[in-house]
Amino acid sequence: MSDRQSSRAGLALALAFFSGMLSSSLPTPLYPVYIRLYGFSASQIMTVFGVYAAGVLFALLLTAKVNIRTELYTRPIYAGLGCVLLSAILMMFADNILMLISARFITGLGSGILMAYINRSLIKIFDTEVSNTAALTAAASLILGQAIGPLVTGNIVHHHFYTLEAPYIILLILVVMSVAGVWNNRLQINKSFPPVLSVSKKITVQTPGLTLRDVTVCCMAIFLSWAMASTFMSQGPTLAHSYFHITSVQRVSYSLSAFLVVAGITQLIMRKRHHYSSLRTGVTAQLAAVLLALMSVYAISPGLLFISVMLEGFAYGAILVGAATIVNRVARQRQRAHIINLLYIVGYVGNWLPFSLSVMMDHGSLEKALTGYLIICCLLGGGIYLSTYVSSRKHCKAPVGE
Repeated sequence: MSDRQSSRAGLALALAFFSGMLSSSLPTPLYPVYIRLYGFSASQIMTVFGVYAAGVLFALLLTAKVNIRTELYTRPIYAGLGCVLLSAILMMFADNILMLISARFITGLGSGILMAYINRSLIKIFDTEVSNTAALTAAASLILGQAIGPLVTGNIVHHHFYTLEAPYIILLILVVMSVAGVWNNRLQINKSFPPVLSVSKKITVQTPGLTLRDVTVCCMAIFLSWAMASTFMSQGPTLAHSYFHITSVQRVSYSLSAFLVVAGITQLIMRKRHHYSSLRTGVTAQLAAVLLALMSVYAISPGLLFISVMLEGFAYGAILVGAATIVNRVARQRQRAHIINLLYIVGYVGNWLPFSLSVMMDHGSLEKALTGYLIICCLLGGGIYLSTYVSSRKHCKAPVGE
């Protein structure tokens, strides 16, 4: 496959993945609107957010068990895009909690299917032994989709422009474009999986081999990283108004988008660093971000909170590109594509951690709920930092980019 064909196919897959991830973040600024219109509680909103993760998990577990030939990968990609399209239509007309939950579950199914088969297709197209292009493409699409969603919807809410419909019309257009892009590149995407390349002498001599233990460390880091991200996305708009006294929906939306833009920029910066160096840097920044968030709660300081959110964005990007590169390489070397699913399964399990915060918010003061939740996250972050530090010592002496 020529470089030009690979680039076109990769771009088509990136657009499809972007559309799936956009569907996950578009409703974020709408949660306060749903609370105002329909009187939902914090737990109900977290359920709407969390059922999306349940849909993704179900899809990832299913795709790990179902064996589809590499020559037919476009079929599940079409199915995933179809789920995203159907859920967008349902979300436009949702006026009760059951309809919202159903729509978000279908969104999760679509995102999970796309996540599984687009990652596998990217590994086919781009040689993971030579570069981390496959991991970077997937991670960039994921983060951009999550970043642009709150920005688009936040502006629509601010200008009161068909608030509950316009975000999903935009999504529908992107899904149609994605289907066309995948169709036009179906021959490249459905190419047979190439054999694993032999590892160069340089890598064999200087780099200890990656193992399933390294995958476990990556999963631990992704768990807390995605838990913090989902905390900001699901509860951030509500807490910004009720605890930190930030009244501007647009300001909160811009902050959430900036969080993910920082994550995307971080990936570009980290892509040439050793994957374990990127992972360790991200884990360190993540621990610092959680501690800053805890300080902002005690001081009721929106400024400290904003710094914490931006630092967590840096951590999110560094962890994602480092972990995805490590897991992709292990999956390729062992010819076990379902290992890629495992990373995202653990990440979406992490999305449920903020549910404990919403329960505490419903049954106690906001200060106590936030303090207790962030202390738990600090303890988890400290344990993950130690595990990553121990595992990275044998890897970080390898040449950059290997």
